[in-house]
Amino acid sequence: MKPRLLVVSTVHPADDPRIRRKLIGTLQEDWAVTFAAKGRGPVDRTGLEWRELSGGRVMRWLRAGRLLVTGRYDVASLHDPELLPLGLLASLRKRRIVFDVHENIPAQLRTKDWLPRWLRRPVAALAARLLRWGERRLDITLAEAGYAELFRREHPVFPNYLAGDPPAPRSVDAETGIVYLGDVTEARGIALAVEAAGRAGAEHFTVLGRCTPDFRAQLVAIAADHQLHLRFHGFVTPDRALEIVAGAEMGLSPLLDLPNYRRSLPTKVLEYLAVGVPTIASDLPGTRSVVANKPGVLLVPAGDLEAWTKAIAEVGADSALRNAAAAGAAAIRDSYAWPADEVRAFYAGLLAN
Repeated sequence: MKPRLLVVSTVHPADDPRIRRKLIGTLQEDWAVTFAAKGRGPVDRTGLEWRELSGGRVMRWLRAGRLLVTGRYDVASLHDPELLPLGLLASLRKRRIVFDVHENIPAQLRTKDWLPRWLRRPVAALAARLLRWGERRLDITLAEAGYAELFRREHPVFPNYLAGDPPAPRSVDAETGIVYLGDVTEARGIALAVEAAGRAGAEHFTVLGRCTPDFRAQLVAIAADHQLHLRFHGFVTPDRALEIVAGAEMGLSPLLDLPNYRRSLPTKVLEYLAVGVPTIASDLPGTRSVVANKPGVLLVPAGDLEAWTKAIAEVGADSALRNAAAAGAAAIRDSYAWPADEVRAFYAGLLAN
């Protein structure tokens, strides 16, 4: 009989690549997985039992709490900051809880618009304290080595590297043009990227990711000022997204210089490079430390519109850069693979302790 794993997220979409494809995809052969999240469920439910957390954010949190306290499982894996208190509560009932840190939570809270400015620092300080309490009672895993500074002890790092085999590089599809993959938000620099692409004379810009209607309208207006054709695909599955990316002229990662992004490596950068697409990325420490010397990469100061405009124009005119990116794609795929064996060993070890 397989051990039982409960995977819970009240915030991330059910098809979040780190949770559904990487973590659950790695463990579903050895564990009986129950996955609880918002929405109608992942596109692919193979190898798991699905539990929808319905309702608003508070109701989803309450439903998750009930699962964690009363559910039948051997190990639970949690993926949202607001689940940390619930994990601590469940641990008091002798439950084995893994808390997977996806971001620098205190730094992220200091930039949240829904928090009043005067409340951001106190809430961030409380989150930092909860993380320290958490490492006393929970098993902590990290998506980035840089998050280690949030804790006193060492914890396993499972970097958000590539899962599966990306499609091979292919010739440029003129209708794809420039591509952006990921959540579409102001903080991730996409408005600046669209403005820079328009100023650089680009014709097509493809956006792959969730976007609010209001922000989409803002981006469309920016593109229209420059006769830039902006195509939105919304959320697409990871495999389909990379098929589209593989024919792009260039991929962009225009993160702004915010605390939560500064020391992280955007997964999209590796995904662009893995399919041979030249990549322009914000020159932030976390990105620079991994890809600064990789073929096909151009790092640009974060938030500098003039520099981004110049970079997009240069890459669009530089066929040698695309050739370099295509030649280096296999090395990227080999060097930055999701650590499936380490993940399996870690979760198996929880049953032995």
